Amino acid sequence: MNWFLLATSSALLSAAAAIIQKKVLFRLNALEFSFLVSFVILIFSFFVPFSMDVTSIPPGVFMIIVGKSILGAAAFLLVMMSLEHNQISTALPILGLTPAVTALAALVLLGEALGNWEWLGLGMMIAGTSVLEKRPAQKFFQSWKEMFNSKHHYFMFGALGLFAVSSVFDKLLVSGYKTDPFLVLFYQHIVYCMIFGILLFLRQQSFRAAVQKGMTQLPFIVAVACLTLAYRFTQLEATIGAPVALVLAIKRTSILFASFFGGKLFSEERLAQKIIGAALIVGAGFIILRNVG
Repeated sequence: MNWFLLATSSALLSAAAAIIQKKVLFRLNALEFSFLVSFVILIFSFFVPFSMDVTSIPPGVFMIIVGKSILGAAAFLLVMMSLEHNQISTALPILGLTPAVTALAALVLLGEALGNWEWLGLGMMIAGTSVLEKRPAQKFFQSWKEMFNSKHHYFMFGALGLFAVSSVFDKLLVSGYKTDPFLVLFYQHIVYCMIFGILLFLRQQSFRAAVQKGMTQLPFIVAVACLTLAYRFTQLEATIGAPVALVLAIKRTSILFASFFGGKLFSEERLAQKIIGAALIVGAGFIILRNVG
């Protein structure tokens, strides 16, 4: 399938997952939800060992998968923590900055060339973030001060950097080392379950209580697991045929879908203004990467 269609599919699937995630996070905390979703995804991934040789991965490649999965797990948890405490139309657009950060990381780590429009794109991202965060009677850039003083925004900024680096290693694995995306996802979710399980133990949270709470939201958790598995697979497949930063630029259009429909569903404030800000951020991603690949 064409990489653009794969990336667009990933965006739509990701938007649907985000809206359901926000709904479930009214009932479960971010760590409980992250563990349960990852566990269900791992169960769905058990067909992989029966369909291919999971021991055929070279040790070096395996270590890359483990390392990038640790980064991905931390990023996923940070996004869930942000969604738990922020409106979906506020939290998700921050992730639209990922293509710019990923492009710089890919330039340094993979040598992928960029076009000449970076400054315009960065300016649009600054403007879009200002529009997104600006409240009535605030000066245009005053919103940045409040944003950086909010600990809940730190969750999304942390996820932004981690996703950027993790995505570069996705490209290296499936394009550079020709690793099957199903193998990457299988080992990735083993690591996710281990990380979230260890965190539950360290925080002295009951696994039994988490499962009992999760059972009340089981249809939604299963839906998120299916959608997550699907959007991660289509994203990995798309990176085989295009630069990783460009794939992420398409993927981040999910922000517009999730912000609009999620904002409508949850009756969030200043929705039209936030959509304009999100559109500027997403559009900037395309401008920055217009000459990539």
